[in-house]
Amino acid sequence: MTLLLDDRSVSSVLDPASLVEAIDRAIRADAEVPADVPGRVNLSGGGRFFRIMPAVVPRSGVMGLKAFFGGNGVGVRYLIMLASVETGEVLAMMDACYLTAARTAATSVVAARALGVKATRLGVLGSGLEAEAHLRAFAAVSEIDEVKVFSPNPASRERLAGRLREELSLPVVPAGTAAEACADVDHVITATNTGYGGPIACESDWLRPGLHISAIGSTHRDLRELDTTVFRRAGTLVFDADPEQVADESGDIREFVDGGGSLSTVLRLSDLLQGKAALPEAPQGDLTIFKSVGTALQDMVAAELVYRRAVEAGLGSTLDNLAVPKSRR
Repeated sequence: MTLLLDDRSVSSVLDPASLVEAIDRAIRADAEVPADVPGRVNLSGGGRFFRIMPAVVPRSGVMGLKAFFGGNGVGVRYLIMLASVETGEVLAMMDACYLTAARTAATSVVAARALGVKATRLGVLGSGLEAEAHLRAFAAVSEIDEVKVFSPNPASRERLAGRLREELSLPVVPAGTAAEACADVDHVITATNTGYGGPIACESDWLRPGLHISAIGSTHRDLRELDTTVFRRAGTLVFDADPEQVADESGDIREFVDGGGSLSTVLRLSDLLQGKAALPEAPQGDLTIFKSVGTALQDMVAAELVYRRAVEAGLGSTLDNLAVPKSRR
């Protein structure tokens, strides 16, 4: 039996606090029962892109993949296939649009906790789904005193601020400029979509010493988000994936490396959580940065949580005998 779940069903069962804890546990447990997470496959053609992210997670008893694809004005679609490691049965197929934003936000929370960040004043660059998911995730696990949101689209930033004030009673105000959103805050979240070859969204001059940055928008070679000087100021720089992969896929990190920047001191989030690495005692810079491109482990953990809760809630529709074993045909 295969469960089919649309985006509305996925979002209805995926609460931020539970997802934060699930991803934290999974990354820590990966030291004992490692998941098999190969490099993802990036394809392109006809002005479109196609990315496939597979993983086998024995501890959770699941395996599967996420595929997302689009570009050139047609929009981006996300799909996850989740299967049982034990039987090979396809457990679920689900729209992974909200799931991707939610697991990215949850991982940013996990990283902030690992870095000892106790920010109560947030500046957010971006007003889309990823920005909203981040605010919901951080609000679910900590007290927030102030949030400033900037988007180049005034209507979008007003809309997001109003929705979160009403739904979460968050003190969210729209900012007139990106610099204003970054002023007098403890934590800046960059969840932007400047477009391929678009402008830099965040300048170093706007960021005060001691600030933490969660940077999640630059996940393609041609996408930029942070001024390269920002990375040069990092006393602690943490990635959620292999540094070589991040350098290959993120326009921000490619630009930093091409300009002579070194990744020799980069820490992996998994190493911090598993006790294989420690935070520097005397950081050489005045910022902490978590740079995320996402991993298939995060996807499978989130999908498995969605699947269990959807079954309990009786959500979705079902298909019989999807991908029947060859021997039974």
